[in-house]
Amino acid sequence: MKRLTRNHLIFAMDKQNQPVLYVDSGERFIVETEDCFSHQIVESDDVLNDNFDYSRVNPATGPIFVNGCQPGNTLKVTIHKIEVESRGVVEVYPGWGPLGNKVEKAETKVVSISEGWAKFGKYLLPLHPMVGVIGVAPAGEAVLCGSPGPHGGNLDTVNLAEGAEIYLPVFVSGAKLALGDIHAIMGDGEICGTGVEIRAEVDIKVEICKSWQLSIPVVKTKESYFFIGSGRTVEDAIYITAEEAVRFIQDRNNLSWTEAYMMASIATDLLFSQVVNPLKTVRIRIPRKIIDE
Repeated sequence: MKRLTRNHLIFAMDKQNQPVLYVDSGERFIVETEDCFSHQIVESDDVLNDNFDYSRVNPATGPIFVNGCQPGNTLKVTIHKIEVESRGVVEVYPGWGPLGNKVEKAETKVVSISEGWAKFGKYLLPLHPMVGVIGVAPAGEAVLCGSPGPHGGNLDTVNLAEGAEIYLPVFVSGAKLALGDIHAIMGDGEICGTGVEIRAEVDIKVEICKSWQLSIPVVKTKESYFFIGSGRTVEDAIYITAEEAVRFIQDRNNLSWTEAYMMASIATDLLFSQVVNPLKTVRIRIPRKIIDE
């Protein structure tokens, strides 16, 4: 099985980035990821300060060129396994998140990982590793890995976990996939600005889909679809996501648009993914049992 090491980092998703790995549709491989601080914060004494290199935030490993993948295709990425290291960190910083005005100084909490648990102080919390950043190169200008968008990027969505499939619209030849920013645990919203930021190895498989055209990322799990939209405001993100989710329900169930809108109101859930990145991200959960597949 091929392995892409974490020394192949990018800090923006860009069609000009040169591929560092070539794979075929249906191929499974391992990607080593760096934590969101590029391993500059590893102890409680390490904090965001004047010595911190802010240009190295939110790296992604890649890009990965998927042979035969063309603009207009959809790239399906299956997350088979996420193996995290034994230590991660949580950081707060003045101005980060909805309560950032209450944070007086940067502070780091080290979290140890062992046997399926994360130790936060005296508390043991169940491990739930998930991918924070995953995306393809956009068609236009480069987008920093710390920002989300239709191409994916910093989606910070807890459902991007083991067993999930993410579907990404493809804008350039080869897709130029990249991923990183793994969290050992993160809550919906990521309200202080970080999850448990940690290095990891991610076992994934890529496949080219030509029969499903998307305009925003979609995650599929055993029980649900999650349509993920990002916007300048939460309201903008909700509009983008709801429009795509309702259209999907309409098309898959052969309903009128009004019936699909009603179905979305009574059978789906609007959820926050993150409210701390340059764009805000929400998702709509559609139970697979209401979709005619």
